[in-house]
Amino acid sequence: MRAMAGFMKLFAATSVPGVLRIPGRWVWSENSIGPWGYVVLQEDAATLVDPPYFSQELATQIREIAPKGVSHILLTHDDFVGMSGHEQWHQEFDQQPLRVAHRADCHGLELQLDGPGPWKVGDFDVYHVPGHSAGSLFYALPKLSAIFTGDSLGDWSGPTGFPQHCRFGRSRQAASLRGFAKHAGSWQAVLPGHGKPMYFQKEAQWLEAINQAARGLEG
Repeated sequence: MRAMAGFMKLFAATSVPGVLRIPGRWVWSENSIGPWGYVVLQEDAATLVDPPYFSQELATQIREIAPKGVSHILLTHDDFVGMSGHEQWHQEFDQQPLRVAHRADCHGLELQLDGPGPWKVGDFDVYHVPGHSAGSLFYALPKLSAIFTGDSLGDWSGPTGFPQHCRFGRSRQAASLRGFAKHAGSWQAVLPGHGKPMYFQKEAQWLEAINQAARGLEG
């Protein structure tokens, strides 16, 4: 991780090995609501999850820590499809990155997931969790016990599904969260697009967090 030490201006640390947060342009505190994107480093290559913007400076620094370039750009929902600058990222890295989102929230990407899933994309398991948007996705990385949850689950004064921003149905989103917890097991790290990450030592803590978020959507 020595190579990352000089890049904390544009990146913030997480507790997950090889995963850095990308703060949005106007984010000045690690406790900010965001937006937040992520860089996942694997064997000198990077996967970008919900990059909140494109800039040449950010691209240059990603090249420094990921000399093999960017393999995937994973987009959790339509807000990040719109703000990510994914076309610029795609061109910057010689059209190498595979851009991924759900068909309900995007068009014109290399991989448009369709139907209820789940799917496998590289090392990630991908789950459809409609509610915040019609095509909201969770990207799960089992070997790190981490999930990237976009705007569907995060910590903002406690676990939340951000009900005030739900566009496809609060009850639908609550059902998606409960269904994910039932079928996808427990996770030690939740890395959201808004709010703060959540880390769990015990399965009971994870289940209480996701159920609290679901209850907030139903209330």
